[in-house]
Amino acid sequence: MNQKLFIFAFGFFTFCLPNCSSNSLLAAGVNGSGIPGSAEMIRLQEQWQPMNASKAKQQGRKRFNENKYGMFIHWGLYSQCGGVWKGERMEEGGTGPKVAEWIMRRKEIPRSEYALLAKTFNPTKFDADKWVSIAKAAGMKYMVITSKHHDGFALFDSAVSDFNVVQATPFKRDIIRELEQACKRGGLAFGVYYSHALDWRDGGDSGMKDYCYHEPPKQAMFVNDFDPSPVRFDDYIACKSLPQVQELVANYDLSEIWLDTPIYIPPQFSFDFYKTIYRSNPEILVSQRIGNEFGDIGTPGDNVIPDEASENTWEGIATTNNSWGFKSYDEDWKSPAETLFWLLENVSKGGNFLLNVGPDGTGVIPKQSVDNLLAVGRWLKVNGDAIYGTKPWKITHEGPAGLSIKGTEHRSKHGFKLDVTSEDFWFTKKNTKLYAIGMVWPEDGVARVRSLNDVPFTEIRLLGSPEKLQWKKESGTVEIQLPKTELKKLGYALEITL
Repeated sequence: MNQKLFIFAFGFFTFCLPNCSSNSLLAAGVNGSGIPGSAEMIRLQEQWQPMNASKAKQQGRKRFNENKYGMFIHWGLYSQCGGVWKGERMEEGGTGPKVAEWIMRRKEIPRSEYALLAKTFNPTKFDADKWVSIAKAAGMKYMVITSKHHDGFALFDSAVSDFNVVQATPFKRDIIRELEQACKRGGLAFGVYYSHALDWRDGGDSGMKDYCYHEPPKQAMFVNDFDPSPVRFDDYIACKSLPQVQELVANYDLSEIWLDTPIYIPPQFSFDFYKTIYRSNPEILVSQRIGNEFGDIGTPGDNVIPDEASENTWEGIATTNNSWGFKSYDEDWKSPAETLFWLLENVSKGGNFLLNVGPDGTGVIPKQSVDNLLAVGRWLKVNGDAIYGTKPWKITHEGPAGLSIKGTEHRSKHGFKLDVTSEDFWFTKKNTKLYAIGMVWPEDGVARVRSLNDVPFTEIRLLGSPEKLQWKKESGTVEIQLPKTELKKLGYALEITL
């Protein structure tokens, strides 16, 4: 994809999605088969816009934007494999992405053979309250889990398909229900991911066969062409995907629903999903990957740090290592500092940050990722005022650090070096408070912030400290004398009263 900005409509707003081209390409493929400006698209957008701009939807956005930081969870049958099939790792041959949750597609596992994984899925170490406690201690305010990924297996009790955790496994417990209730007890907002257009078991080919207008088709490697279901895409939508989404919004208390891989889904189908969700609860936010520009939450792409700021509703997503599902041999964990860097990059630009963990097949979140998350949680306990409920300031960052991450394989291929100095600051704003966040404590104890030079303010304090700080303007820079403190781990945040 090229680096042009695609203007993505959100009701009466526009949202610039980086890393998208002008022909509606999004991170996971083309954004549906609708033709911009066509009579069909105009008709559907006229029906969609009042819902997207409704008071209820704005209330959902308000809560979402205040939360800022959440836990994404990719978990399913594939978690038992850990990225290995019959002794062969994901990187050792196959077709499609090398992330562990794609093992069925990459290793071309026949549907009947893959279904046998359900007979051994018995995650007896799964504890919904423990997952919630980890998220809370990490400073996260909401949780989103894969209720059904591309393999077609559901983590909830479904009357639509018996290929689900309650009916097809020895575990026989509704994981979505348990997490929903645990989030309520813990005070977290709860949402689900649902792969609405891509389903390797039951005929979800994202409209590739019937609605593809490209030669050759985009993202053709995504679909099941090795053991395809005889079900037509339209029938899959009508008989499985839309009814299961109806079950989710009717039976569970959701704050958002993450749909995925629209590729060539027709606009009427995208709108049907949006309308179904809205009628059940108009405050539920829907990801832009519903397709055909009928979403509420934008995203710059998988493991992409956006280039520009926007005050509209969007969410950056990333992994704690280089895979979404559990990969037993991937130990390339994001350190606490790198995790905080991603959080600052997204929040300073006006977005939320949804960080993924991949529990193993027994229901345990890998210890190293937990330890790293908890370290950032301790930082947020002191400095959370600079993150939660904030909006972007006129400047998002100053300093020499200039890192660019543009996809899940970008980091794994090129590595990651956090080249941040005491001259780097990220900025957020909330009411009459401006926040300057530094990741490196200056050796001489003086923070030098250039962007404050022309800003009228009355006082500065260090979050976590009661002291009013002394400062002076020197050569176009505000020099702030930091107090002696133990609050140096991972950096600090200055609160500036305007």
